[in-house]
Amino acid sequence: MTNLRDLLQELAEAAARQGRTAGPAAAIRRGRQRRRRLAAGSAALLAAVLAAGVIGAGQLRLDGRHEVPASPSTRLRFPAKLAEYAATVAKDSAEAAVLRMVTDPDPRSEGLGACKGGRPQDVRIVAVGPLPDRQGVWMIAARPPLPNERRLCWGFAFGNRHRISSPVAYAGEPPLLATLHANSSGDPSKLVVDGYVTKQADRVRFILAGGKPPLDVAPLQSGNDFPVNFFVAVVPWPGSKEKLPVERLIALDNSGREIASCWPERRDASSCGAVG
Repeated sequence: MTNLRDLLQELAEAAARQGRTAGPAAAIRRGRQRRRRLAAGSAALLAAVLAAGVIGAGQLRLDGRHEVPASPSTRLRFPAKLAEYAATVAKDSAEAAVLRMVTDPDPRSEGLGACKGGRPQDVRIVAVGPLPDRQGVWMIAARPPLPNERRLCWGFAFGNRHRISSPVAYAGEPPLLATLHANSSGDPSKLVVDGYVTKQADRVRFILAGGKPPLDVAPLQSGNDFPVNFFVAVVPWPGSKEKLPVERLIALDNSGREIASCWPERRDASSCGAVG
């Protein structure tokens, strides 16, 4: 999974080398190289954010207009057990490609098999939703934690049959759970933010750069087997990559009171990757 500041740095360096904006293929290639370094223990694990369940994904159209939150498929109820969900997925679909990557059981893979923790062989598909403008799907998968386990093995990926995002799952033991945690990945057109949040949160508010109206994302309800809910947001990211389109994330309860907040670009205790 990709730290937001690192993502900016990589895209800027690629653009400088190539004399143009780095494309998705370059970002994915560097993401895979980075994950190999993670597996080798030579890079830091990504920042943690409490995620919310399946019904609350928010996105903006790539033209900057708000869209209705992405809804999960109606063919079964989420979270769903892996075998039950897999049986409903068309063989050569975008969902099938993303599903294979995020749930890969091989400990050397980029999927959940690389993460140490949770109930063995018990993988749940927490949520699935569409990317804007028919660009593919996103998916969250996780293993319920063992009793008294304060860590969570979960993974997120998005894409289609031809191209899948680089952030997937933690390599090794994941960090301790936090109240709010977020990860990100992106390409020249959009920033995709995924994470988890305490179940006390009614919504996660994205404070956008440039004075744009905030984006509220309802947590995806994860059920009783998970200690947090998950969330996903797709935010347009046109033009220069020197500044992120998201400045701050705020977890709010049902009365609008702030529970927790974090700043994606910071590296101190207020970072969206801080553990606590």
